[in-house]
Amino acid sequence: MKGLGFCLVLLLPGFLHAQHPGASAKQEFISGGTIRMHLEAGGYTITPGSSENIVVTCRTHTEEQLERVKVDIKRTATSADVYISETPHNNFQATIEVPRRSNLWVRLSAGELIVEGVEGDKDLEVHAGRIQADIPHPEQYGHRDASVMTGSIEASAFDVSKGGLFRSFEQQGPGKYRLHAHVMTGEIDLRGSN
Repeated sequence: MKGLGFCLVLLLPGFLHAQHPGASAKQEFISGGTIRMHLEAGGYTITPGSSENIVVTCRTHTEEQLERVKVDIKRTATSADVYISETPHNNFQATIEVPRRSNLWVRLSAGELIVEGVEGDKDLEVHAGRIQADIPHPEQYGHRDASVMTGSIEASAFDVSKGGLFRSFEQQGPGKYRLHAHVMTGEIDLRGSN
């Protein structure tokens, strides 16, 4: 078995195809911008980076799998669309670093979505799988809602715990950011600071 393949891509304006292991380029984004992510099946972690860049790191079991993965971006002055497609059917992982203050809109077909410490609006949906989002400052959110068709909602950040069919909650808080999380089948975990 071959070693893990790695792909590090700092995304450029227009479309960039990351089809060769180790391909890299740099493009600065902006703090406070909106990043829309269109993600095929896999495990994704979105985390604040150390710069204003968008950085995507992909991991697969083999170099051949990695070469098939496509990472594309289209950006304007205040927004970016990130596309990750042609992911392998098993053991695909990606880390997406974004500016700490970023508004996120994420759609994932299946798998796990983890959002760590990014400040801003969050609009997160997974068809089948799991959403985990760190909410260290719940008071920063005004409108917040979460729902599952089948599964559970554990939202310690907002003192909510529900499981079963067609579970949801909706609250209004004092903050300026908006939070929306939806999973058709699976789990939502909105974690407060412990």
